[in-house]
Amino acid sequence: EQAGKNVVTYLQRLQSMHLSNPVLVGFGIRDKQSFDEVCRYANGGIIGTAFIQEVGKPGSVKEHTKLFLEKILT
Repeated sequence: EQAGKNVVTYLQRLQSMHLSNPVLVGFGIRDKQSFDEVCRYANGGIIGTAFIQEVGKPGSVKEHTKLFLEKILT
């Protein structure tokens, strides 16, 4: 829980800087909940490992990608 508070504090500090470039967060983003949480403070989230694990499953990469994105964006 403390780690989560530290992340939020860091994201709030970044947000308060009013940077001219977009801020994207790419650590610990694995599902809709974590994506939505970082998007509260940043311009977006980068999903790496969770996405690679999903598309690495047996079957259609295209279908796994579609289903994964639907879970994140809906």
